Amino acid sequence: MIEQFSGEVYSPGSLTHITTYQVFNGVKRMVTESYRQTGITLPITTEFKQIAQQFAQQCPLQAKAQQIWRNTIAVCTVNAYLQLMEIPTRIDRGDSWNPLMQMLTDVADLDVPAIGLLSCRPLTPEADTCYVPPEAWHHRTGYIAVVIDEAANQATLLGFTPTVEEEQVALERFEPLEAVIDRLHSRETATASFPEQVQSSLTQLSQWAQGIIAANWQTVEALINPAELSFAFRTTATAISRARTIDLSLQLGQSVQVALVVHLTQSESRTDIILQVRPLGESPYLMAGLTLTVLDEHNNTFMSVTSTAIDNYIQLRLSGQPGEIFGVRVSVGDADFQEQFVI
Repeated sequence: MIEQFSGEVYSPGSLTHITTYQVFNGVKRMVTESYRQTGITLPITTEFKQIAQQFAQQCPLQAKAQQIWRNTIAVCTVNAYLQLMEIPTRIDRGDSWNPLMQMLTDVADLDVPAIGLLSCRPLTPEADTCYVPPEAWHHRTGYIAVVIDEAANQATLLGFTPTVEEEQVALERFEPLEAVIDRLHSRETATASFPEQVQSSLTQLSQWAQGIIAANWQTVEALINPAELSFAFRTTATAISRARTIDLSLQLGQSVQVALVVHLTQSESRTDIILQVRPLGESPYLMAGLTLTVLDEHNNTFMSVTSTAIDNYIQLRLSGQPGEIFGVRVSVGDADFQEQFVI
């Protein structure tokens, strides 16, 4: 005889777990059942389908074309949700709207100017995990799981996670979607409330276009052989590049010198930034284990990249709006350099 006599509920991430206790022939046992939370469901509109089909038709491989279709639907759905929340996006910027990159990579990114790239990862209604390809594990602000239900003609935004470290991410890892909104609001609040006297001590990137640049920031050509730089790093009417020497002191009196390169492309509403660390000295390669990190206004890691012994340079890309604050850290072992910037 089985008797069920009590239960409890807890809801981590995007799954709800209901635990019940049963007695079978006098033996008590625990049974846990999982139910997916509903998330936020939006229709897959005709416009979404037309855009996805247009991209998919450019790929001759059926499986890859289906991947492109699903990725595009996921990006369109997340974009529609953020638009409803009056959060600016740039859906047509980046690799997700580039047919060549769609065929070469498994890309599903949405550019959100206030926080960076969101990876919109599609999954089927019956899936228990969300697949995130290794090439998308870095340089993203976060990841949104999107259930694509073609039969019901709808897509459900299950939740958000800021980081991933494996290809198959358990749905329990995803927080409610409100976490994205909270992150946006916390960034806006922190930027607005940052004391003016503190902001004045930061490196003011907006002043670079006016020629107001601290002496320790030199032209890139003054530190690095121009032949080693791409044409994109040349200073133009709409872009400016500067570099500075960083001396990282190691143990036993040793030190390593590298160049931190900052390249800005500015518009009225936003600034696109490329950060690079390049070797200085005889070796054309960086030492292994050197890390370039971008920090948010709370000094938390936003994104990072670490060098190997065969890297000529390491690089990160970000974008932001005027007044936003971020930090840059260059470190290896116990040696550490950090500088704060305001856009």
